[in-house]
Amino acid sequence: MNFRNISLSIAAVGISLMFLAGQVFPDMNSNASKENVLLQYVMTYLDRIHFEPLELNEEFSHMVFEEYLNRLDGNKRYFIEEDIRELETYKNTIHHEVQAHTFGFFERANQLMEKAVDRANTIFTEVIETDFDFDSKEYYDLDSDNVEYAADLDELRERWLKFVHFQVLDEVVKKMKRAENNEEEIDMDEMISEAKENVKERSELSGSDGHYGSPLISDARENVRERIATWFERVSKTTKEDRFNNYINTISNLHDPHTGYFKPKDKQDFDMRMSNQLEGIGARLTSEGDYVKIVEVVPGGPAWKQGDLDPNDLILKVAQEGEDPVDITGWSLDDVVSIIRGPKGTKVTLTVRKIGNKEEEIEITRDVVVFEEGYARSAILEREGLSASVGYINLPSFYFNIGGGGDGRNSKDDVRQELLKLREEGVDGIILDLRNNGGGSLNDVVDMSGFFFEEGPVVQVKSRTGEPLVLSHKEKEVIYDGPLIVMVNSFSASASEILAAALQDYKRAIIVGGKSTFGKGTVQRFYDLDRMARGNNEYKPLGELKVTTQKFYRVNGGSTQLKGVIPDIVFPDNFHYMEIGERDYDYAMEWSEIEPVDYGQNVWVVDDHLIKYLHLRSQQRISENEIFERVLENAERISQLREESLRPLNMEEYRDFLNVRESEAEEYRNLFQPLECLLTRNIMADIEYIEADSSRIARNESFMENLQKDIYIYESLAIMDDMIQGVGVKK
Repeated sequence: MNFRNISLSIAAVGISLMFLAGQVFPDMNSNASKENVLLQYVMTYLDRIHFEPLELNEEFSHMVFEEYLNRLDGNKRYFIEEDIRELETYKNTIHHEVQAHTFGFFERANQLMEKAVDRANTIFTEVIETDFDFDSKEYYDLDSDNVEYAADLDELRERWLKFVHFQVLDEVVKKMKRAENNEEEIDMDEMISEAKENVKERSELSGSDGHYGSPLISDARENVRERIATWFERVSKTTKEDRFNNYINTISNLHDPHTGYFKPKDKQDFDMRMSNQLEGIGARLTSEGDYVKIVEVVPGGPAWKQGDLDPNDLILKVAQEGEDPVDITGWSLDDVVSIIRGPKGTKVTLTVRKIGNKEEEIEITRDVVVFEEGYARSAILEREGLSASVGYINLPSFYFNIGGGGDGRNSKDDVRQELLKLREEGVDGIILDLRNNGGGSLNDVVDMSGFFFEEGPVVQVKSRTGEPLVLSHKEKEVIYDGPLIVMVNSFSASASEILAAALQDYKRAIIVGGKSTFGKGTVQRFYDLDRMARGNNEYKPLGELKVTTQKFYRVNGGSTQLKGVIPDIVFPDNFHYMEIGERDYDYAMEWSEIEPVDYGQNVWVVDDHLIKYLHLRSQQRISENEIFERVLENAERISQLREESLRPLNMEEYRDFLNVRESEAEEYRNLFQPLECLLTRNIMADIEYIEADSSRIARNESFMENLQKDIYIYESLAIMDDMIQGVGVKK
């Protein structure tokens, strides 16, 4: 069955649901709250549409109880055992509340949380004044899973004492390191001794007012005070509606990690990400401790045009036009993004700390940011001294334009054009790079497979009832029928796994990359909850629910869920010794299989002999390559770091701890350098377009520089050279 058939099937499900809505909720009680309405609609969809709806029983209640408390107080700094004991009276009966659309557990948890936040804030204002013992032999555990809820207020205070102690210590030591890195004439040991002596001196001055600690510690204390006070201010502004949305998402996410509730603003953000465009400043951000750091300034975007924002700048404050700056230290990355992003034409001012420790205020006028690097791009690659010319296509996602706005681009048409250009160039082989491709349009991936093999099934899609639907592509002509390599990694997910699996099952391509792909083998659809609330305008907008309705299955019958796609040739990477991806989620759906379908085709095919030959040749090169050896060393280091959660509260020990960490990381920081033997160039058809705009030139330079450093692409080229020799090829 083709994609149009499955679309019609799902549409029919939607129509039946609307009919069901009319039967279940013919009229809303005029006294019903929005929360009551929202829960009813969400549970109706989950029960009727989800691939594996949960049974509402005591086990369900226990899961909701544990997960929601974890979301409220995952770090165990608010609740004490008395609070938990009170809430445990609901632990076995939450499923009854969900069935009756009542909220006893949620209401009481919300009340206790508000009191707990106020209580913790009071404790914090006391402990921040403490003269911390920087000669302490104690440790602070960053992993909250290793501790229970505090037994009483004394234990809660002790927990906050250690937490704040660590925050101040971290601030002091990092200030020392920044001074050291700026090559100031300082004696680090003397600074530590002075700091400790001043703490001791102050502790001996009983009854004195003010702080007599060193300026270093006083500044650190004030920074921590301001940061955590701001954090409490933000937490105190969390509304009951915010927590209720969290509660609804707890119930939704228990079904599987990809089912969830989206309030209207969240759905808008999702659509923007899928379209590769948004309104903002054009910068990629990441969290670094309590700070948010600029990772990249998007070429051609507002920040790039303004010119003052640089990679590695730390954002300290954000000010909206005409308003005072807000200190965002300690904020979550999502919260920082939400206040930096804004409508086209509005202004935002960032206070940033440059690498040299200088602080600057940078005003940027927001605009539409098109992430062109999120679109398909291609190049010509060669290994020096060899005649093979290989086309390279990078596809970051299976993007599509939601809502018809913007430039209307989609991944299927863009990849088609790149393949046609490469075919015109007469390349000897093609490498399709799906690394870090998180998926996207099912329609695009099904049709895109037709660029590489003749008519046939691509993937099976199964709902919880009925027979599997077999999706075949609708392409009339194979665009490329030559040697093909597909690159994947642990973050290749969903649609990218479907394409890699189909090409592997057909033996149409060699799949290379990390130990396995992500393992997301499920299909989600959005349902507009307002459509169910017929005539109940007082409750709107309700938002949308994303529901897992189906599972993907390969044409060979196996699911990509949980297991992902295992490459034919494995490359070592930084996650070689870690379990990441779908298998790392608490409530991921299980792997399963169904009957295979008949498939086969007559274009260029690799046989088992060739795969074995290419694998042996590649593993030999990798084992002799110093860079890959270092990658494995770093992978082992990263795996060990993940298990280390204890931090010393002793100043000298913590300083030594950070120095060792930094020294170890420095050994691998510049591991990937430009490979002189890797030759890259643009496709002739692209040169005029690139050179017509300075931002395109900058983006292209960055693209080419990254290719030049990519040891994985270089090894893929070596595999392609072996493949082109034709060993074991079957026509």
